[in-house]
Amino acid sequence: MNPPVRSRRTSRMWGLGVVFLLVCLFYIIRLAALELNPANIKGHKQDGTTERTVVVQAVRGQIYDRNGVPLVINQYTYHLTIDYSVLPAETNARNDVVLQALRMLEACGDVGKFCTYSFPFDGYYPNLTYKSTALDPASDTYDTVTSVVQANGLRREAILRIKDEKHMNTAEATEYYESTPLTCITAERLTRYFVKEYDLDAVDENGKRRYSNGDIDRLIRILWGMEASGFSRANDYVMARDVTMETITREKEMGIPGIGFTTDVARVYCYPGIASHILGQTGPIYAEEWPMYKELGYSMNAIVGKSGCEAAFEEYLHGRDGIKVIVEDEDGNIVREYMKSEAVAGKDVYLTIDIELQMAAEAALAENIAYIRQTYNRNECEKGAIVAMDPNGGGILAIASYPTYDLATYNRDYNSLAADERQPLLNRALGGLYAPGSTFKPGMVAAALTEGVITASTKLECAGTYTYYQSYQPDCWIHNSGGSVRQHGWINAATALQVSCNCYFYEVGRLMGIERMNRYCSLFGLGEPTGIELGEQIGSLAGPAHRQDLHGLEWQPTDTIAAAIGQSDNAFTPLQLGVYISTVVNGGNRYAAHLLHKVRDFSTREDVLVTRPILLNSVDLPEAHRLSVIEGMEKMITGSSSVSHYMRNVPVTVAGKTGTAQTGSKSTENGLFVCCAPSRNPEIVVVSVIERAGGGSYSAMSAGAVLEAYYAGK
Repeated sequence: MNPPVRSRRTSRMWGLGVVFLLVCLFYIIRLAALELNPANIKGHKQDGTTERTVVVQAVRGQIYDRNGVPLVINQYTYHLTIDYSVLPAETNARNDVVLQALRMLEACGDVGKFCTYSFPFDGYYPNLTYKSTALDPASDTYDTVTSVVQANGLRREAILRIKDEKHMNTAEATEYYESTPLTCITAERLTRYFVKEYDLDAVDENGKRRYSNGDIDRLIRILWGMEASGFSRANDYVMARDVTMETITREKEMGIPGIGFTTDVARVYCYPGIASHILGQTGPIYAEEWPMYKELGYSMNAIVGKSGCEAAFEEYLHGRDGIKVIVEDEDGNIVREYMKSEAVAGKDVYLTIDIELQMAAEAALAENIAYIRQTYNRNECEKGAIVAMDPNGGGILAIASYPTYDLATYNRDYNSLAADERQPLLNRALGGLYAPGSTFKPGMVAAALTEGVITASTKLECAGTYTYYQSYQPDCWIHNSGGSVRQHGWINAATALQVSCNCYFYEVGRLMGIERMNRYCSLFGLGEPTGIELGEQIGSLAGPAHRQDLHGLEWQPTDTIAAAIGQSDNAFTPLQLGVYISTVVNGGNRYAAHLLHKVRDFSTREDVLVTRPILLNSVDLPEAHRLSVIEGMEKMITGSSSVSHYMRNVPVTVAGKTGTAQTGSKSTENGLFVCCAPSRNPEIVVVSVIERAGGGSYSAMSAGAVLEAYYAGK
């Protein structure tokens, strides 16, 4: 009788299933064999060796001033290390390597640089006792001891001993241990553990002690450091820091197995406390930055620029990391090393800064502020900025902000710096916004002359009060000066600049109108980015659009005359004022402000980039109009006894303009001063802004000192 059809189909399905499972099992076994075969593990060779790669960080480029004077350099320190993977496998052989390295350090005078890693003991073996810090639960040493104890199973051993000795259960013994762990594990017991674990009581073939008490003491200190620092194949042990070249040379001659060196590179500021606001800092890559730097090919542990020039010129300074391949045998011993790709050093960056002038500017600014405070009892005068630049190309010669700080101690001082109400971390030259006051007036004359609103000989009347508008009739400063003369009368542009007549400029502003005024102001660089490579505030140019955005109010004709004397909503950085004055006195060419002078290759010492002036825009400012402005600025210097006094030691003619900007209190107005020299063919522009100085002439002192320093160096 034939079996049922359903039964035959079921048998056939079972058979196919068994065959399928056998085939799958075959391939699984085959795949596992391939995967687990050392020859097929990534980096594993047929000869039993393995390869691992190590990133070799590129040397970071250094920063120099325009004359090649180093500002930020690399300082190398060398540390003696023990490499876990190269140490002998046998315990006593390892101990011998450590002792050999210690004796080498002693011979080279570097034993004092030995790293102790929170060593918890006082005294010398065999009479070691716990330090007080080891017994203090609030100390780092205590934390280190308890971590080492737990990592080596001593905690569990102590709890079991307590159970037996005190007849406690596990919970009770654990609670007893946790209350006084280092009473349960005494210094003697912990020392005995190290002696036993590392075979420090070993004897030689003659039954003689292999290590003296002195050797054991030194070995315990090293072995403790290894335990405390997590010494492993992935984590070398730093045995001594900042060792001498003699130690390095001696080690290379001796070739002690497992002993090597690591190199730390630190940024050193050659002029501590100088140019801190512009040089900037380096640091590790933050988590949120990693995707960007990864895309650029950086290693995760790379050091990058965080602020200032270090960040702005990162692309030049960083270089390219190399890759070293380390070949190890089956026991983890290094048998060969080679460079898969060589590290390429970063390029050196040369700034437009003249460090001698920078030091003079920082000193002059601090002295100017101190003078105002002491002489005029203005204790609120505590902050300021100064900029010196090339008006014919935009290069920054000096740029200072006060108060300042020291980059070398920045990390240590950060909390106090951040809490300081004077905001020393703020770079006021780039981030401080100030109403320009009367320093705005040279630009008004240049614009009005160019537009044909006035000529050099046009005279406008100052009657002491400007009465064109019924709703707003502001006084000229002379009207309220307390002198017998309360008006300037009929004056031309040069005289208006000399005496800083407000009524003259009220009328010029009315005749110009806000649209034409602001078109020229923008061309001169006011309220516009300067082009500086560092971060900056853009500032604001007073006008209908800004007033609407800022206050939601309509611009009134009377607002225009206030803007014409540098008030209203006008607010600019000292650097913007420098670009603006440079544009006016050089004949109308607005150049981008910049700090980068050139970039030089580290290896060839050849310049790979030399910056050229970047012309942002030009104003058709006829020579006669330029000279009319400069004439008025020259008269301003010679007509002011205080300002001319500050310029007495400058060997060339100076053209300048003071500015007094309201801050809400008459006695604490900001003082501004702008100038150029030589006046007719300027090669340097200086801007000084001092908060709460009381008037513009008080800021001329620091500008004069900068000009003196500039010409003293020529």
